[in-house]
Amino acid sequence: MHKITFFPLGNADSSLIELSNGKVIQIDFANMKDPKDKDDKRVDLKAELDSRVTKDTFDVVCFTHLDNDHIKGSSDYFHLLHDKKYQTEGRKKIAEMWVSASAIIEDECEEEDKIIQAEARYRFKEGKGIKVFSRPKKLKDWCKNNDVDFESRRLLIVDAGTIVNTFSLATDGVEFFAQSPFVSHIGETEIDRNSSAITLHLTFNNSAKTEAVFGADITWDVWRDIILVTKAKGNETRLEWDIFHISHHCSYTALSEDKGEKKTVPDEEIKWMFEKQGRKGSYIVSPSKPIPTSYDDTQPPHKQAANYYADVAEQWEGEFKVTMEYPKESEPKPMVFKILEDGGTELEKAVATASIYIGSKEPPRAG
Repeated sequence: MHKITFFPLGNADSSLIELSNGKVIQIDFANMKDPKDKDDKRVDLKAELDSRVTKDTFDVVCFTHLDNDHIKGSSDYFHLLHDKKYQTEGRKKIAEMWVSASAIIEDECEEEDKIIQAEARYRFKEGKGIKVFSRPKKLKDWCKNNDVDFESRRLLIVDAGTIVNTFSLATDGVEFFAQSPFVSHIGETEIDRNSSAITLHLTFNNSAKTEAVFGADITWDVWRDIILVTKAKGNETRLEWDIFHISHHCSYTALSEDKGEKKTVPDEEIKWMFEKQGRKGSYIVSPSKPIPTSYDDTQPPHKQAANYYADVAEQWEGEFKVTMEYPKESEPKPMVFKILEDGGTELEKAVATASIYIGSKEPPRAG
């Protein structure tokens, strides 16, 4: 049985996908916990992953973009090929790295983002162990300036609106569809990491499908682009969902340019995606701090956005879940979903006072 785990890390992203055939995919890695702060309720991501992934290699590690809340601690945890100092004993290896083209062509990386960029560039130059999402002109220019034959790297590039060929429904029981970034999302001058991030649609199983969306940190206007192009191509099924990992830690900017007084009113296309494309018993997951009680917070999560998501979840007879509130705010635990063979999901109910999980099964559904 496939599993998806979301980790409580504050306003940060890290999700583990475990396939029934033993393959493991990590989407972002941000070990945000402060070991010196005894009151820090965020989990130790390294310890959590080590307890779940016993083999020495992740089949895929996807860095949706290079902001700190998506990569923190990666250079301490993973075995990196570009420099021997990142190859000490005990590090987890990466069979294939996924990055946005912006991660290759950025020129302002300075800290850990520079280390992850160096690894991505090394693998791209070597022509193996990497997938790069999107092919802007600046990527071709970068290749020319770095003596890399762009044409010979075409098979390493994933265009928006295509299936990533690393996995298949027939072999792995899962299909990854690249929703973004579009070439237009990667600026020719200054790069906006959020807008150029990787977003993915996952389809599990062949008959009774279960589908999930991973929204990274993209904003409402990028979502609108994705939806309009997806509709134009007749690919509406690529926006169906049973689990929706919402964008940017429950920021209203993923829904609309206007926060709203009590509830964010989304752009019409985004409203369609949430209110028409979900399924009965669906889950909306916010990888964020607890939802605030007031409406005047300037940072995500925003209560106005949370109110909209909660209403959508209620419409689908599902649930809106916040990583730092699950199962309770005083003691958050990883949120584990099982992908059911007869369709839908099962959220393993975490008992906050012990490392025990009790299954809670959603009713099966057809199709």
